[in-house]
Amino acid sequence: MVKKVKTSMILCMICLVLFSIPSYPEILTSFPDMVRPIELRMDGGYFYISDQYSVLVYDIKTFKLVKRLGKKGEGPQEFKTYPKITFTNDRIILCDIYKIIIYSKDFKLIREINLHSSADRIIPIKENFVFKISKVIDNKEYTAFILYNSKLEETKDLVIEPPDPSVYEFLINPWTVCRSWDDKVFIAQPKKGFYIEVFNKNGEKLYQIEKNVEKIKSGEKHRQLYMDEILYFVGRRRFERARERGIFKKPMREFLPAINNFWVLNDRIYMKTYDITETKQKYIILDLKGNILKTVFLPKTYREILTFSKNKFYYLEDREEEGWVLQAVDL
Repeated sequence: MVKKVKTSMILCMICLVLFSIPSYPEILTSFPDMVRPIELRMDGGYFYISDQYSVLVYDIKTFKLVKRLGKKGEGPQEFKTYPKITFTNDRIILCDIYKIIIYSKDFKLIREINLHSSADRIIPIKENFVFKISKVIDNKEYTAFILYNSKLEETKDLVIEPPDPSVYEFLINPWTVCRSWDDKVFIAQPKKGFYIEVFNKNGEKLYQIEKNVEKIKSGEKHRQLYMDEILYFVGRRRFERARERGIFKKPMREFLPAINNFWVLNDRIYMKTYDITETKQKYIILDLKGNILKTVFLPKTYREILTFSKNKFYYLEDREEEGWVLQAVDL
């Protein structure tokens, strides 16, 4: 009997050790010449990194640069601002707020569309697009997510948000985020809590995802996280101007939004929360219907310079001596 008890205790201790070993980041490669990456994505054997006005394409195995898409300018295949990256089954779609450029998966130009007016965000969905724009209704400015067809003709309003004066009062605010995956549009609306509406490519609402999640109380660590991100994205000069104007001294809401950001990839929803430690941030992983599959703490990183496969979390980290380093963590 004593021998069985000892054997059981040993087995329990082994299991405890095995399952408590932390998953440390694996360094995959470094990009010493990269300036300021804005977005990281992966598709079809390649990493895509939006760096300033171009998208750099690297082989996923050798990490060698195989293609540069776009450059700074106002001419063909040029961008005025950094391009965002989206994929369909057979296309690569790059958008800044003034232009849409569509490539085949072998990097051949298919179509280039110059917009008559800028959009805050463009989200491709199959052959259609969702534009995030400002829309004036009864002399008031609303934030609108509107579906356009392939000819860029307005077809349907998906979400219309009324003006919210409180966004000017607080430091961290609940911003609506739109993503697409396959033939669906996902719009997260943290003003309503943990809430996502899902539409098909024609703008018909399919369902919504709602969850009761733990409220995260705001603290100075969240203020510092916000300031670090702003410094990275706007640069030192604009950051110091904002500091002089007292922007970073604004109060924070008692409780932070349920959703910080989210991505829809690999038939999964990856939800970033405001639950943070000194070095990590909590993510909730769901299936497309909203069933929670896993919660995990992952290394903190700036807004979009991260991506997921079904088994790994990839992110970029700036190290002064090595430049930008691509790392991976098991999920």
